Amino acid sequence: MLAGRAMNRLLADLREARAKLTRRADLDPVIIGCSEALARLEARMAEKPRIIVLGESNAGKTSLVNLLLDQTLLPESVLANTRRPVVLRFASSIVVTGVTSSGRIDLGRGDVQPQHGATLQRLEVGLPNPRLESFDLVDTPALSTLPQLDSLRPGAADLLLWCTVATQAWKESERRLWMTIRKRHRRRAILVVTHRDNLRGGDDSSKIRLRLTGETADCFDGIAFVCGSRRGGRPVPREESGAAELDALIESRLSAMAARQLRAGYRVANYIVSRALKRMEAGSPSAPQVGGFAAAGSLDSWALSAVP
Repeated sequence: MLAGRAMNRLLADLREARAKLTRRADLDPVIIGCSEALARLEARMAEKPRIIVLGESNAGKTSLVNLLLDQTLLPESVLANTRRPVVLRFASSIVVTGVTSSGRIDLGRGDVQPQHGATLQRLEVGLPNPRLESFDLVDTPALSTLPQLDSLRPGAADLLLWCTVATQAWKESERRLWMTIRKRHRRRAILVVTHRDNLRGGDDSSKIRLRLTGETADCFDGIAFVCGSRRGGRPVPREESGAAELDALIESRLSAMAARQLRAGYRVANYIVSRALKRMEAGSPSAPQVGGFAAAGSLDSWALSAVP
């Protein structure tokens, strides 16, 4: 909540600064360029973080997505397309869109595989789920090569969850694949041990957690044990699913990432505004303020491209 309010303040500051620069532009290409840079920064900062669910085949990814959103959510036509990433976003009603190399297709509730399967790159599903107001959620096909992850273009504001099955947790094939992922993504990721209910009891869980803590110390920033949203055809009570532990880890990581993004956003905004102020200074010993920013000028010219 605090991160959300702080982000809203930053976005308001960016809009105010951009409006003032636009009024002062007077066809000056430098000030116009600064105003456009603030607009790009505002758009970047307004993007919601993504939680990207990864894992090998049958690792419990889709069950985890359902658990995170506290419902069984994917329409049948979506479940049939597990070879494509499924991006879940907040919407007032269910909307299913296919993204192909040639554009977007409104898929409704029909089966899209026969007609569009060859060109389908991903599915985007809008859902009226309040949890999706804070982040987008990406359910991915079984990961076996690094290019599959690169195609999702994970950014600095994205959180990766790696699913591993409790009864055979953290196989060598998983370790090899995970270690090819960039360290900046690994260092804040969460290892989710799925199908916890298939273990014999608490002792097994404790032993596996201890082993994983040692074996993955440099690979993840946290470990959570969960079981599926359904057991024997019946819903699993949320308090027994491990969802609370995972929710707490996710909230902590997203809050830390948002704080870093805010600091970077203000630094870059100050750099952009300082350029405009110097242009408007016209010999004045002290530059005026534009919006909520003072002339800082402390970043190099590459700073804008480095914003997460």
